[in-house]
Amino acid sequence: MIKINQKKLYIWRLASFLNQHDMKMSGEELADHLNRNSFLTNYGTEYAGGRGTYKLIKETWRWVNDELLLQDEAEKIATAFVKPDGTYAYE
Repeated sequence: MIKINQKKLYIWRLASFLNQHDMKMSGEELADHLNRNSFLTNYGTEYAGGRGTYKLIKETWRWVNDELLLQDEAEKIATAFVKPDGTYAYE
């Protein structure tokens, strides 16, 4: 499996877990989680919790929603990951 798809699948599964437990995760928390589990950016560096992390969330949402056409699953991604102000991270 291509590395970017591995990351997207991981984020999708994490979003499902978070939704099942009515939990949220910020982009910064996701970055720490990805780094701890040896996921690197496309540049081979660790995630910092900024624009690249939020772009990955958005790309994952688009993949599930627009390409796989799984709107219910995309909704899990949309609601699981938030910005520091509590708004959706995928937007």
